[in-house]
Amino acid sequence: PRMLYDYFKQLFAQVTNPAIDSIREEVIMSLECFVGPEANILITTEQHAHRLRVPHPILTDEETTAIKALNGYRGWKTKTIDMTWARSEGAKGLRPAVERVCREAEQAIADGYSLVVLSDRAACDSRIGIPALLASGAVHHHLVRSELRTRIGLVVETADARDVHQFCLLTGYGADAINPYLAFEAIRDAKDHGGLTGTFDEKTIVKTYREAIKKGMLKVMGKMGISTLASYKGAQIFEAVGISDEVIDVAFRGTASRIKGVNFDIIGEETIRRHEMGYPSRTEQERLP
Repeated sequence: PRMLYDYFKQLFAQVTNPAIDSIREEVIMSLECFVGPEANILITTEQHAHRLRVPHPILTDEETTAIKALNGYRGWKTKTIDMTWARSEGAKGLRPAVERVCREAEQAIADGYSLVVLSDRAACDSRIGIPALLASGAVHHHLVRSELRTRIGLVVETADARDVHQFCLLTGYGADAINPYLAFEAIRDAKDHGGLTGTFDEKTIVKTYREAIKKGMLKVMGKMGISTLASYKGAQIFEAVGISDEVIDVAFRGTASRIKGVNFDIIGEETIRRHEMGYPSRTEQERLP
């Protein structure tokens, strides 16, 4: 089974040389962005500055916990939305789950929340995580169609994102910030079991990983001639290969998909097959001869 990220190809500026050298011209490159409700640009108000400054789109576990704990501090409130569906519903349960997440995000705006966190931490043997790209893209486009997207910040707390391409996709389809908690846990596990050479502590692990992702994302942006994350975010500079129109219309509207392919049922089935690897439905005694 393939991850949903594998169905997308990054587009690049069609020139001989890179549009921007992200290393040599580092002074003009930036991953800093501002998250949260935007004020009316036609009115001069202090609310224009009432936004959360995020210097790096990859959030640490501590930063994500702090954001999730906001409950009225300086007017900030955060709603955490469960990004999973019941295993018993099978592949047919994926699309209704995506629609539920979209409705909850819209309701969060009506209830006065400043941020929503799409989280798959509730995934377990009985619940399956919705692909983060599908959920975040669907929420982003749902709010755009409802003319509500600028009224809330979108943070994704997911276990299925780990490399540069995946973070670029999440950002390119509307995520304001991402917490790849399982990637951090995997590196910690490697440290604890001798999988890392050198001296690594908790702080160094997080710093090194974020720096690697930063350099990778800046390189991708530079090849498209984009120097700031604010310009890359939500720009959808990708081409889909093998995704049906029903999925494109819900989560990736405007993305070219010349070769049709997987629909919600197939994506759901692939997700279930990956989930089965981590949470086998058979017991040890059933597997033994």
